[in-house]
Amino acid sequence: MVQLNQADSHNPLMYDLSFMYSLRCNLKCSFCMYTCYPDIDEILNLNKLAIWIKTIDMDKIASFGIYGGEPSILLNGYAKCMDLISYLDRPHFIITNGTWSTSLTKTKEFLDFCTKYKMYIVISGTPEHRIYQDRRIIETLAGKYPNIFRLKSKKENYHAMGRLEGKLPFNCTQKCMLWKKAIRIAILPDGCILFQNCDGIYPVVGNINESFCEIDTRIQEMRKNGFNERCLKYEVKI
Repeated sequence: MVQLNQADSHNPLMYDLSFMYSLRCNLKCSFCMYTCYPDIDEILNLNKLAIWIKTIDMDKIASFGIYGGEPSILLNGYAKCMDLISYLDRPHFIITNGTWSTSLTKTKEFLDFCTKYKMYIVISGTPEHRIYQDRRIIETLAGKYPNIFRLKSKKENYHAMGRLEGKLPFNCTQKCMLWKKAIRIAILPDGCILFQNCDGIYPVVGNINESFCEIDTRIQEMRKNGFNERCLKYEVKI
């Protein structure tokens, strides 16, 4: 495992690129921004992903991440995603609900995976997740390895998408245009790419049938000119 140290994290021309291999989760939280369920079957097409990765200008990538869904319940699938980029010298991170902590076997499997792929581990701290965590295990690990683990607080900035779409008011700060750090984008299981530096519902800015260069050009133009019709339209497909 390795500390997440992104040399280019303050460069708005760089990207933090994440793979959402699946939206399958072992929980069904009321606030879930991706509307994850235990019985979701759709997974990211790894053949298409491999082709798309070859189009990436790696000089524009600050880090790679994985989340879902809950990665710890589909480690084999997420491992295949990581194998596609593990030869690249970039920091890797994983976002998890921490439910693996209630089982010594699952904790070992999860930590072995994170060790193999040198993951920086971000663990949710929301009250709904804490119910299903062993906080003693999680806090012990974070205390022993502070450069590897980041524990989120109980208070989260929930997004008006997923199960909260239409229910949660938010204040747009034009974060999409003012963000001064590496841009966060994520690939959904259906191949669509989300722009995540947003206060509200993450807009779709492309898919893996297009080249990285096309998507990069589109995002940079949007950041200059505004996202317009893509604002608050999570359902948009290009």
